[in-house]
Amino acid sequence: MRFFIVSVFPVLATALSWNAFDLGLYSIYPTQQFASFNFYTPSVKISQWDNRCSDDGAYVLISPRGKVVPKPGPVILDMRGNLIWMDTRFGQVMNFQVQKYRGNEYLTFWSGTDFTAHSNGSYYLLDSSYEVAHTVSAVGQHGDLHDFKITENNTALITIYQNTETNCSDIGLGPKCWINDGLFQEIRQLLFEWRASDHVSMADSYWAPSGKNGKSKDTSFDFFHINSVHKDPLGNYYVSSRYLHAVICICPSGKTLWTLGGKHNNFTDLSGGSATDFAWQHHVNWHENNTLTIFNNNGNNVFHNRAKFSRGMSVSLGLNNMTATLLNNYIHPDKILAISQGSVQILPDSGNVFVGWGNSPAYTEFTADGQLLCDIRFGASLFFEILDLGLVKSYRAFKSHWVGAPKSPPDIAVTPSKAFVSWNGATEVVAWRLESAESPDVASEEFVAIQKMTRKSFETGFYLNNVTDSFIRAAALDASGKVLAYTEVVKVTTVQSVILLQVFVIVCIIALFCLVSWTYYSMLFEFVGSFRRRNRVQYYELVNAEEQDK
Repeated sequence: MRFFIVSVFPVLATALSWNAFDLGLYSIYPTQQFASFNFYTPSVKISQWDNRCSDDGAYVLISPRGKVVPKPGPVILDMRGNLIWMDTRFGQVMNFQVQKYRGNEYLTFWSGTDFTAHSNGSYYLLDSSYEVAHTVSAVGQHGDLHDFKITENNTALITIYQNTETNCSDIGLGPKCWINDGLFQEIRQLLFEWRASDHVSMADSYWAPSGKNGKSKDTSFDFFHINSVHKDPLGNYYVSSRYLHAVICICPSGKTLWTLGGKHNNFTDLSGGSATDFAWQHHVNWHENNTLTIFNNNGNNVFHNRAKFSRGMSVSLGLNNMTATLLNNYIHPDKILAISQGSVQILPDSGNVFVGWGNSPAYTEFTADGQLLCDIRFGASLFFEILDLGLVKSYRAFKSHWVGAPKSPPDIAVTPSKAFVSWNGATEVVAWRLESAESPDVASEEFVAIQKMTRKSFETGFYLNNVTDSFIRAAALDASGKVLAYTEVVKVTTVQSVILLQVFVIVCIIALFCLVSWTYYSMLFEFVGSFRRRNRVQYYELVNAEEQDK
């Protein structure tokens, strides 16, 4: 009874504060559509806002997916939720972010086939025109979705899952069983490879085998579950094991230097246990002064006590005396529990902390000391705050600067009263200029500028009330007024033309109705006349017959 009361009252208090978006009345995954762009794009709800969230001009990078997301793919939004770029050609992607390689910035992500126990795919780098510049694959293995990190030395750190037969006596599965081993590689060519089963006892796992786990290759047991790897300037690697509830530091020789958290924690927790009590965690990163950021999921079960919730963490390590101190927590205002995935990012411009809630479709920005600034959702709260169902999710969420210059031209769509323009992925457009001409074949300089509008969102609309020419196009302008590109030239059907067409159609319908009516009336008149004549003849024949009888 006590558990029921503790669990239900916060749920009711939260639910009473929800609106139509939170309740899923717009959809579990609300979307918006544009006249000039034929994708359904995420529609967000800003639950908390502070102008400091948009001061840096950076964009949000998410990769929505889930059972109710019809076409998953990478998405870039501004902090207000306006679309910047979206693409579905890669299908489901993971770990979508901006990374630097050989001095140039790229959009990077994993794309492939995601199975329950493992994944098989490659890692992609898109240039500023959104074309594939590089494709990276694991060496001799299948590339896993969990992490792909480019180092300062222009190498890549990737995670791998491999089905392996080994001795599982430690966990009661006998001398031979199948495990889904956790590996990572550092590659340009293969520079370094580490395998969990060579260094970690399976008995240290908090995830116990059940059913047919370990009995065959298809049911291999995942005891470690690697989900992130990072490298510091000294060459040490930091590996996150979800099922060990631990972060393992590995030196360049492959030897384990220390473990934070888990059953073999090497640190004295100076924060009363709060620095080392993380569980089922994701996205561990090393920062200067031996600070780690960790996304502490703090649970892996949809059904949980509402007193448990996920949080971002920053932990300071004293390596001389092996101490761990919790610096700050980053807690969602509704204290949601994301049972899987998630990310924590320190923003370089402001020092703010950006948290993606993984299996829960939300992202939040905090100050460095944990003050809430902005909270934004891209899914209905009802379906992740009470029970984290994962119907809509993004493996991680990042905030970064990005300059996009697509090679494809801007898009334009015309209705009788308005023209709509957009340019998927173009970040430098600050205004649009509508131009008209009498013919589509005139020289470019013969187009006449008729309207100019500041770009305030993904799509800009022009009213066509004063357009007298038959053809229009739009020019995308940068901050200096330079033309970046033109849309195609399209024919305008003005409101007046539509009215004339409608009048013509109505007249035609009336004429057709009159013709049909006249034809029907003539046929009816002829039929009635014929019927009367026939009756009259029959009458006279009857009279004549009676007279003859007399």
